[in-house]
This record gives sequence, structure tokens and C-alpha cells, in this order.
Amino acid sequence: MLLREGRGPDLSSRITVGVLTPLLSGHYFGGLLRGVARAAAAAGGRVVAVQTFDPGVDEIAYLDLSNFRRPVAWRHVAGFVVVLNSADRPYLDALRDAGKPVVMVSQEVPGFDCPVVLPDNRGGTRLAVEHLIAHGHRRIGFVGWMAQEDIRQRHEAYRETLAAHGLPYEEGMLFPAGDNVTTGGEVAAELMVRAGMPVTAAFCANDYNAVGLIRGLTAAGRTLPRDLAIVGFDDVTAAQHVVPNLSTVEGAFDEVGQEAGETLLAMLEGGDVPAGKRFAREGRSRLVVRQSCGCRPRQPGPDAASAPLRLAAENQYLEQALSSQYGISMELLRSEGNPADLGWLERSRATAGCLGLWLPDRTADPLLDIAGTYHRDPTRQLKPESPVTVDAFPPAELIDESDPGAGQIAFVVPVRLRDSDRGMLAHVGPIDTQKSSIVETVNQWAALLCGMLDHREVVTSLRRQEEQLRHAALYDQLTGLPNRTLFLERIGGALGRAGGGSGYRFGVLFLDLDGLKVINDSLGHLAGDRLLCQVAERIRAEVRPVDTPARFAGDEFAILVDGIGDPAALAAVAERLREAVGRPQMVAGQEVVVSVSIGIAEGTSDYQSAEDLLRNADIAMYRAKTRKKGSHAVFDVSMRAEAVDRLRIETELRQALADSRLELHYQPIVDLAAGTTVALEALLRWRHPTQGLLPPARFLPVAEEAGLMVPIGQWVIGEACRRLAGWRRAGTVPDDLWVSINLSDRQFWYGDAAATVAAALRQEELPAHCVALEITESVVVHDVGAARRMLHDLHGQGLKLYVDDFGTGYSSLSLLRELPIDALKIDKSFVNDVASSARARELIRTIILMGHNLGMGVIAEGIEDREQHAVLRELGCELGQGHLFSRPVHETAFGPRGHRGRRPR
Repeated sequence: MLLREGRGPDLSSRITVGVLTPLLSGHYFGGLLRGVARAAAAAGGRVVAVQTFDPGVDEIAYLDLSNFRRPVAWRHVAGFVVVLNSADRPYLDALRDAGKPVVMVSQEVPGFDCPVVLPDNRGGTRLAVEHLIAHGHRRIGFVGWMAQEDIRQRHEAYRETLAAHGLPYEEGMLFPAGDNVTTGGEVAAELMVRAGMPVTAAFCANDYNAVGLIRGLTAAGRTLPRDLAIVGFDDVTAAQHVVPNLSTVEGAFDEVGQEAGETLLAMLEGGDVPAGKRFAREGRSRLVVRQSCGCRPRQPGPDAASAPLRLAAENQYLEQALSSQYGISMELLRSEGNPADLGWLERSRATAGCLGLWLPDRTADPLLDIAGTYHRDPTRQLKPESPVTVDAFPPAELIDESDPGAGQIAFVVPVRLRDSDRGMLAHVGPIDTQKSSIVETVNQWAALLCGMLDHREVVTSLRRQEEQLRHAALYDQLTGLPNRTLFLERIGGALGRAGGGSGYRFGVLFLDLDGLKVINDSLGHLAGDRLLCQVAERIRAEVRPVDTPARFAGDEFAILVDGIGDPAALAAVAERLREAVGRPQMVAGQEVVVSVSIGIAEGTSDYQSAEDLLRNADIAMYRAKTRKKGSHAVFDVSMRAEAVDRLRIETELRQALADSRLELHYQPIVDLAAGTTVALEALLRWRHPTQGLLPPARFLPVAEEAGLMVPIGQWVIGEACRRLAGWRRAGTVPDDLWVSINLSDRQFWYGDAAATVAAALRQEELPAHCVALEITESVVVHDVGAARRMLHDLHGQGLKLYVDDFGTGYSSLSLLRELPIDALKIDKSFVNDVASSARARELIRTIILMGHNLGMGVIAEGIEDREQHAVLRELGCELGQGHLFSRPVHETAFGPRGHRGRRPR
């Protein structure tokens, strides 16, 4: 987040001082905070300490500049004490632009002028070095990590003191530590031993380096202080527990913090406070003499009796701190609820707490959701507004709980761990100066809290995914309806109720859409999916809340009708559904109409399984579809035998196709005036091994449902062309005779008929005018636009195109006018009555006239006698076919230029 201009403090009646600090506890950072709190308490103010480094930071990471950018607490805080490297120049400039005075501690930022408070590094160093000189040492070394400003100042003071006493300084007398903790001192010890102990005494720039130096030299077999006298700086607790006890300069960092706090308050009161360095306790540093410098142990004095008590208190503190931290860690790790509720703070010394978590929308001014609060007094629960901006966090209610005079201030630490950033944790509690900064408790709280929030999110995500997987396993992803698995479970439950003697009845409807594949192929699968969703919505709207609509694969739906088992009532439901689904609907900008065939099965206790009941509804649906698409049928036991027979036929038909047991029979198409054969219609037959020659009506419906129509249609086209080519080569048919081939719905839409015919013509070297393709009116009306394009492609190859069974479908004059049709074939149902019915004659006269006016030929089907033939000739019908001329035959015998069968008289 980018820094933004802050607003004035909300807590104007009492000044709130802010502290930006890398860490929040320990002898240095804790000491500074204690001093700032003391200054604020004297002015009746409060303190908010903000950690600008991530939780889990090690002791030396704060020597790099923080890239902290959050304006935390700016709304509440009047000015800031900024401790060593906790903010960089852009942040400091933003504070100044927001009207927040700044006092730095132990850090100067080039180009940013403000008061800078420093420890008395020079005075304390001079005391330490002169004490070693007083012991008679002339070669005094320096141990410290030169990357830190305070250490560099102490190094300069060390050299100045040596020079003032006329003592030498050589580069070999500097032993760089690798860091500011004990490991850095151990590195210096190794350097000394390797160099042959070139010095007799050493000034260590901080106590942790000194402790590490003592341990390293002792491990190397050196005796201290005989082989090396040592004085440290800071007077940390560990100085008292190393052997020999460490002589050191008292750091008194609380006084540094107090000086910084008082300086900031003076600026806030309008005082003229100049920029530049100022040293806290200057000239008042104190040397704490113990054993490491070579001084003899002091005789027991007034404070000797308190030493055991002090040690016991330290042990008690450490035990309590460890117990508290362990308890908090286990509370967070064992938390089965929400770790954000902060109940685990009960195990700490915090009196109040507040957790702000980032809201998902991380804009330039992100918001924190107050996800949890805590107060040690259950009757005084915090109820801050939520969400809050970063500059208003921690909430004023939490800051009001602080009491700097009692050492209680507000702390804020980022809830971060590695790349995860959850928000901010604030609490009110005592300032801790005893523990080392590297083990400060609040850091561990924030890191553990972040880890547990991450873990909780992962668990929540996994549960969500598990629920999604469960939903995906039981519901159709496209329509949201239950799928087959859940539907069968619901049927199983219904069967259990029906078998309990309660008289409960129910029904199952199996629905199959007619025409979905045409829409998929013509408008695309997205349009087909949209249609399925719209159908699902219509089904939902027509069933009751207690019913269960479901979608299976493709275009199959099912409905469990609860509490209704009467076939008539179930049929009424089916009709209502059929009417609803059949209403026109818009898909991909086009109006489409689909029908639905429905099978009905009564749910009774006679069924042993849900699958059996569903299968019977499916069987009934098939009966409805074969009888008339867009109708319904109620299951009866005879249908099961038909289904078994249909399965047997399908199996045998597949084998027949593979074994070439299908045949084409040919019926002549005759010139009604001349009596000569001009064309042959290829008609499919199946030579069954046990049932003999089967007509198409016995097996084509099965082939349609089994998906065999395309391969069968391809075989028919190839075989008809092959046979015609053979007759032409043998001279048994005239060159202008053509063969007429029926195209099924599936062959037209999915069989790539144009490519199939073109390939067959090339294979047999036939001209395209030798083939006529017959389609029904119902094929075209599925998608007129797509059908028009396909028919133009076919006609463009030179093929003839006929509309078969004309008059029985849904053609219109406008449709016929748009399509490249060469001839209409009048269905035999009209021809049957043409000799005896005036209405039939007028109807046929109209069809013939309409065809001729549109430039189309007319072919009459089913001519059985001479009277029909005569009337059709009189009405102007030029071509016809039927038993009067010839039945369809397999091996026809044609004369050299015509048909040798019966000729009408």
C-alpha cells in the first residue's frame, strides 16, 4: 500500500505518542519503550508501539532498513519516535507531510533533518577502555559488528581513548563479529586464537558479543581473565550468568527512550527543538564491575543478600514466560474454532487485544476487518467499528485500555509469515525488557497466528472442494439438477417408503429430447448447452418442490414424482411437461422448437431396485419415441419383451452390417406417359439368417436408436452407385437412368452426405446426375438455414434432390421456394384414394400445380392399379412408382433400354 496523507489524532484530549521499532522487547528495544512510556505518562499521554519488521525476524535483520509502508495508527498518533532502521526516507517524508513530528533514535537519515537521540556511546566506551588501562593493559583489542551505527561510534571512542593515553592501535587489534549476538563473539574468539592472542584485553561493543567471546575462548582452553581481560557494553541479564561474570557499561536504554519521548513531546507543545544529535545520559555512564576485567570479586556488600532473590526472580520470570508461551502455542495449534477470536490471549499478560485482517479487496487504501477482540474483564468487551482503515488501527477503544504509567502500552505487530500477510495484531500489555529480542513473545504469537489462519484457510478450502466434489458427484454440472447417482438414491428411498405398508406410491418419468443433436451441429455445442439449461428451467417450473427432476447424460432427463402413482395422473404430468418443453425458445439468437418423448413407470413395492424402475421408464420412453416423437407411453410388461427383442435386433444388425447381409432392392420410377423406366429407387432390406428378408420397418428404428444409421447410409450410397455403374457398363440400363437414394435424418445431418456421395461417384466413375437424394420434410425443418446451405452444396455437385412423402410433414411454400428441390414425391396415402375421392384428387392437383409452378417435377408413390395411373396422368403427374409397375426386386432384369416388367394398359 502506498503511504497517504494522514489525518489529525482522534484522541486529542490525551496525546498519543507513536513508536516505530524493529522489535518490541528485550534490553534494548524494551528499554527504549519503557523510557518513552515514562515520558508519555508524565505528560498524561499514551503510547502505541508499532513493529515494522515481520514476526520471526532475527536479532540482526533490523540492521537493514525496513520497507514498511502502512500508516498504522496515524489517525490516533500525534508524533513518532523512530528507532534504529525501522523506517526509511520515503516513510519519514510521508510522516512529515502528514504533520507528524519525528524524533530518531540511534539513526541518522541523510537529507532528513530532525532531532536524533543517541546513547552515550563515547562516555561509556571511555569508561570501559580506561578501566582496562588501569589494570595495566597496553594492547587492548576491539570486538564488534561494524555494520551498526552505535557499534561504529563505540569503535571511534575506543580509538580516541587509546590515542589519548598514548597506546597503539593496529588493524590486527580489530576482531569483527559476524553479528550482534553470541555467535558473533564466538567468531571473534576464533580469530583471536588463530592470530596467537595478539592482545591482552578486549573491549566488546555489546554484551552478547562479549558472552560469545568468553565461551569461545574458554572452549579453546584459555583461562579468563588471565589470558584475556574483557569488558562489555549494555549490562544485559546474561552478563551476570557467564563465567567469569562480565564487567560491562550500564546501557540504561530506558533513559535514551525517555530523552526521545520528552524531545517529541516538546516538539508537540510547540517548543523550538533543533535538529541534530543529542546524547542521553551524556557524562553519566556507569561501569558495572564484575570479574571478567580482572577485578577481584567484591566483598559481600549491602546488595549481596538480594542477589539470590534477584536470581530466583529471574528464574521465576523465565519459567512463567515459557509456560505462557507454551500454553499460547498449544491453544493456537489445538484450536478447532477460529484462532482469530483471540481467546488464547487469556494465557498471556495482555489485558486487551484486537485482530484486524485484510479484506480481500487490497486497494490503495486497504481495510482491516476486526476479526477478533479480547479483554481480560469479560464485562468490558471491546466493540470497535469494522472495517477500519489502517490509519485508524488499533481502534481507539484498545488504546484507551493502555496505562503507560503502569508500564502498559499498546503494541502492534504485522500478522505475517513468509509470503502470507494476514493483517495486524494489537494488544495492550506490559513492556518486556528481560527476554532477548530474538525470543520476544508477541512475535511468536503473530507468526503462529498467521500460520494457523493459513492452515484454517487451507482446511476451509479443502472442505469447500470436498463439498464441490460431493456436489459434482451428485449434481449435473451444466443444469444444476441432480444427476443419475442422486436420482437413483432418491428412487431407492421412495421404494423403501413404498415397501413399508403405508400405501405410498410414486412415479418415474424418463424424458428424451428430440432434435438436440441437430442444434449442436448447426448452432454449436454452446447453444445446445444453453438449450439444455432452458429445458431444465422449464422442467423445474412444472414440477413440485417435493419432486426430483434430474438430468442424465446428453439429452436425457428424469423426474421422480412424489406421492403420485396413478398412471392417468402421471400421464397428465407428462403432458404438461411435453407442452412446456415444446414451446418455442430462443437459442443463439434463433427460435428453435424441440419435442420430448416421455416414458412413465409406476413406482411400487414390486421393484427390487431403483435401476429396474428407471430401466422400465426408459423402455416406455423408447416405445413413445418409436410410435411418435413428442409423445408419452406408460410402461407395461410387454414392453420389456420388446426391449429385449430390440437389443437382440441391434446386436444382430451390427453383425449383419459387418458381414454384408444387408441388401438393396430396386423399384422402378416410371414415365407415366411413355411407360418407360427412368430411374430406380434403392430400398434397403435385411437378409436375416432365421427370419428371412426383413423390411426396413423391422430394423431401421433400432438402427436409429443404436446410432447405426450413418454407417448403414454410407453403405447404401456406395452399394447403389456400385450396382448402377455395373449396369451401365453391361448396357442393361440407359445412360440417362438414375438411382434414387433415401437419406435419413442422421445421415443428412451427421453423415457428411456430400462427401460420401462424391467419394462413391469418384470410385465408380459415375456422373453426379445419375444420383437423386430423397429427404423428408421433417429433416429440413430442424434448422432451415443449415439445411439450405447443405442442400445447395449437394445440388451444386449436380445431384438431384427430392422431397419424399410430401404432404405429410411441415413444408411451406416459402420454404420450398428457398430450397434447391428438383421434385416432390406425393405420399402413397394420398394416391390410395385418388380414383375414388374428389378431395384426394384436388389435393394431388394442388401439389402437382404447386410443384410445376416452382419448377419442380412430381413423382407419385404407391400406384397400385390402372385407375390411379390414369387419374394421375390426367392431373399432369409425369412420374410414378408402385406395384402396378413392379415390386422392389434385388436382381432386376432390364431390357437393353428399358424395363421388362408389367406395363399398364
